[in-house]
This record gives sequence, structure tokens and C-alpha cells, in this order.
Amino acid sequence: MPPANTNIIAGSRPKKKALSRRNKSNLYGQIQDTKFNRYIQHDLAQYRRYIEDGGAAVYSVSELDALAKSGVSDRLPPRATGYYLDLAKRSEAIRNLIKARPEETEDLSGEADPSNQLSYSPIPGLLHKYELVLLYVVRTCSSWCRYCYRSDFLTGKTGKDTASIHEIVEYIEDHNAKVARGETSRPRIREALLSGGDPMVLSNTNLFDYLNGLAEAGLDIIRIGTKEMAFFPERFDDNFFAMLDLFHELHPDVLVSFMVHFTHPDEFLALDEQGGYSYDHHGRPARNPAVEAVIKRLRSYSFVTLENQTPIIDSVNDDENTLRILQREMKRLGVNNHYFFQCREIEGHRAFAVPVERSYQLHRDSQHGLSGIERSRFSLSTEAGKMEVVGLIDPMPEFAGSDSDLAGALADGLIMFRLHRTPNEQLQGDIVIARRNPDALWLTGYEDRILFDGRKDSFDARAATLLALANSRLQAAE
Repeated sequence: MPPANTNIIAGSRPKKKALSRRNKSNLYGQIQDTKFNRYIQHDLAQYRRYIEDGGAAVYSVSELDALAKSGVSDRLPPRATGYYLDLAKRSEAIRNLIKARPEETEDLSGEADPSNQLSYSPIPGLLHKYELVLLYVVRTCSSWCRYCYRSDFLTGKTGKDTASIHEIVEYIEDHNAKVARGETSRPRIREALLSGGDPMVLSNTNLFDYLNGLAEAGLDIIRIGTKEMAFFPERFDDNFFAMLDLFHELHPDVLVSFMVHFTHPDEFLALDEQGGYSYDHHGRPARNPAVEAVIKRLRSYSFVTLENQTPIIDSVNDDENTLRILQREMKRLGVNNHYFFQCREIEGHRAFAVPVERSYQLHRDSQHGLSGIERSRFSLSTEAGKMEVVGLIDPMPEFAGSDSDLAGALADGLIMFRLHRTPNEQLQGDIVIARRNPDALWLTGYEDRILFDGRKDSFDARAATLLALANSRLQAAE
């Protein structure tokens, strides 16, 4: 019997030989870069001039005065494309997504480096946490969400830098060689996520440089994290698709997955002048034609997938029906629902964050009436990995007043998390159980309330805690 092909078992794909200088020059000569005018309004002064020139107001003059006094631009200047501002005139949710709020600077508590990302950065511009690496490829987006998880990177506050494709390729090849030689227990790097900022604000030439380099390094899947379909769908023009065709011709075995960020249905459904939807005779809402055209064209490629992920944000999408429509209509467009996230504990997050337990309940209730393939997960992207909220146990008042810590926890009710994705494979699937805290905005709101911690408790300690919980429930039932 012939020996098993260990490369196939490991899921590896032979890396392609790098292009020669002459071939590379000929290749890049085929790529055309379009010069776009996104009509971006950036900073409070531009918004003021926009109003003075007769532009439809996203801010009133008094709001701009209050924002100037609050120093909100020092945290993150407001920024939006003309296209998105036009949507904002008709949608309160979209206005709230990009509109600066004075309360952003009233409480700047939070993490400068959310989830301690720098600890996973062996070289500038790269995070290596899973079998996937994340690359910071550009320091801006065409519009800036006020709750941006990468605000520290956009503003340069934490010293994070953009990735050099040559250094990244060298790192991937070196790591995967160590895996092949058995010199590391970490898995082979099979995927990369282009992030930033938004990779789709790069020129086609620069974007191709990253895609081609990663494919030549032997990766199977390249993800592109983007909100440009919502902010400026015109970016996905014929020149972009010609570049994508060229990439696929060179690397036919590489999958490209667009990790899109649609936060509210108003970003991809057609809005009338009053901000309402129109429906066909089956009761299905009409779509924004510009967004629909981009998604349909991307879906026509066999090597392209689309996945949507977005946080649940106060005054933007913190409504179960909004989340239901978002999931249902994304899937109807052919976009898979990947994650809904809890707003990260960035500096100033209290202005945007919905409490964890309310976010979970909204997400849970939003899935009533959705099929299995329409549903997403609700997760916290923490330093330990992605922690999915899997359930709440209601408070049990019969335990109130007990001297037992465990009984007191049952009186408050319980919340359960599961380690859905973690750098430590031995912890994959482990759970964390804590006393409920309706005001908690992040995992830190539970750290002093944890009863059972699969991240660090020994097996005996875990078993003892679960047994005690079970006994308490049985006693209550009696």
C-alpha cells in the first residue's frame, strides 16, 4: 500500500514559483487603476463648509459647535463619502453609524490596543493568532465608523504599522517550513485576512501585489475585509474585476473570500426619499441597485465567497427586527451570515456598546423565523479568541439571601460562553460560566463573577463546579 500523501493530509498546497522581474513587469502592465472621487467629508471644518455651501446637513451648526468643544476629533475625526452621506440623509441608523457624538469623549475608558493584539504581532503589520494571519495593509477607510475596532491603528496611537508583502511572505514561508519539519506545534498558515483600514481603498495594483504574494506563498484562502460595498460600491468597477480575473488565471486554486461589513439593511436595500422600503408582490424588499450589481457580479465567480460580519451597535442596529431583516436579506442576496460581534472595548466604547446580555437576547430573538442557513453567531473577539455567547439562565430568586457564593450566583442567573476559536487548540470548545451582569459591556464585566473557567481551571475544579451547580438546581427543584 503506498504511503499517504502527508502534504494532502496537512492541507498544504505547493507554493508557486515567484514571477521573474520581466514577467512581473508584463503582468502588472495589464492592471488598470481607476482614479475615484469619493467626495469625502473629513473633519468638522469640512462638514461646516458643506453646510455653508448648501449641502444637506448631517450635523446642525450647534452640533458642530458642541463637537468642537468636546474634542471628539482627537479621538477619531468624522469621515464619510458623499455616497454614504446621501444615504445618511434618509436613514437615522446610517447617520448614527458615522455621526460623531459628544458622549464619545465623556468616558474614554477602554483598551488602547483592543484584545492585546500587539502580543500576537511577530512582525510589523501582521497578527498571527490562528491558522490564519491578519495583515494591516492600509491605514484608512473611505468612511469611518464611530465604533471602529481599529481606531488606534487609523490614528497611529499604538504604533502599529502596515504590512510589507515581502516580509509577510518570508514569515509565512518560514513558519510553514517549521511546521513541515515538526519544529512547532502551531498549525500551518493556510489563510490570510487583508484588513486595515479597508483594503478596497488600495489601488488595483497594490491590492494585486498582496493577493499575488500571498498566493505565491502557498495560501489556500485569502480574505478581504471590506465595508466599501456599503460606503462606495462604485469602487468595484470593470478594472477591479479585470484584476480579479488576472489573479484567478494565475492562481486558479486560491479562494478569495470577501468579509463584508453590512451593519444595517439600509446599506443595501433601496430607500425612498422618506427612508422607507418598497416591496414586490411577494413582500420582498427592493435592493439598492448599486450594491446588488456588485454582489451579483462577485457571486458569478466560482472562486469567490461572501460572508457578512458586523457588531451590534447602540442606536444603529440594536433591534431584533433589524437584525432579522439583515440576516434574511443578506442570505437572499447570496451573502453568508458569519458573525455578529459585541462592540469591542475600545477607548470611548461606552457611547456605542449595547450590554452583552441584551446583545445576546436581541441576536437570539432575531433568529425567530430564520432558517438554519440564514443564521449567524454572536461572539466576542477577545484576547483568548472568539467567545460565543451560548446561553443565559434566568435569575432564581429562591436562592436570594443565601450565604453560599454559588447560591448567590444562581440568584443572579448565569451566562455561558464557549471558546469558539482559540489559539490554544486544547481549549477549543471549552466553556466559561459566570454570574449574570446586565450592565456588562465586555468580558471584563464578568471577570470577578466567573464560577467555571474552561480557559484555566483544572479538570477536577471544572467537574466540582459543574456538580455543585447541578446539585443546587436539583435542590431547588425539590
